[in-house]
Amino acid sequence: MTRRLLPYIGLVLAAFSLFSCKKKEEETTTKPYLYGVSFDLPTFARPGDSFDLKAYGVYTTEGDGVDKPTYKWRIGTAAFQEAEVFTVKLEKVGNFTITCQASDPDDNYYATSVSHTIIVIDPTLGKTLTGTGIDAADNHITDTRDKAGENDYFYTRIGDLDWFRNNLAYTGSGLAYENADVTSYPIGRFYTWEEAMKACPEGWRLPTAEEWAALGSEAAPLLADAYLNSKRMWEYWPNAPRTNTTNLAVIPAGYALPSLTTPAYKRIYDYAAFWTSTEDPAKSTQARYFYIFVEDNEVRSTYGEKGSLALSVRCVR
Repeated sequence: MTRRLLPYIGLVLAAFSLFSCKKKEEETTTKPYLYGVSFDLPTFARPGDSFDLKAYGVYTTEGDGVDKPTYKWRIGTAAFQEAEVFTVKLEKVGNFTITCQASDPDDNYYATSVSHTIIVIDPTLGKTLTGTGIDAADNHITDTRDKAGENDYFYTRIGDLDWFRNNLAYTGSGLAYENADVTSYPIGRFYTWEEAMKACPEGWRLPTAEEWAALGSEAAPLLADAYLNSKRMWEYWPNAPRTNTTNLAVIPAGYALPSLTTPAYKRIYDYAAFWTSTEDPAKSTQARYFYIFVEDNEVRSTYGEKGSLALSVRCVR
């Protein structure tokens, strides 16, 4: 009798096992994902600027999928808020991360999300750009060509010359970092050589290569221990203390490539470069510039193309 039951018990167990496997497989089957959500956000803004954000680009590899996703938004680690259009108004200086999450209201797909950071800066001296040497001084001029509060240039006497202590920010020419005019005054603008030759205020001019060279070949005495929204500039500088004994307060603003279809901005936080008025005697399309790189405690110089390179400017008189 026992022998007759064994085949039946085996069949029952096999059927049960098959049923269990199917059930487990159904329980662990993953849903497809949504992809591609994005939204446009400026890199920089002033305190109080307002933006209406709207997401786009959601798709799924499973066909058309979701006709109308549900969008949820948040700033930093705050709770998500559901909104088709999300209005952002940031009153304080700082770096803020905004996240958008797209999900299927019918829960047929896993959600997707994307985050972008906006940097809110106050161009007033000492608010966003801070640090040793980044301060007001008795010796200054006001450039009446520009907006009040963003047109004061402080200077220091070195030898027979007065030197700007902050980068030129004249908005009548040149490029603002990441095309955001709010960055002009704290960081300075980037000028081609032809623009740089004309950009200094009345009574001031672009220094010669000899005048730059007279400042010395060591970088440390020229450098400000600067912070941009509390992020340290010259951050990875192992060999040179930022002594700023010349009082020039050089910051690593980087450089720009204006001749591209969309201007490109390079090496902020670790590179500073300044035009001189000295042209290349061997090539009329080039002029000499001085530069400092974060990994080397030395002021170097070379020649660059006048029209395809945009650099910082310090004016002298």
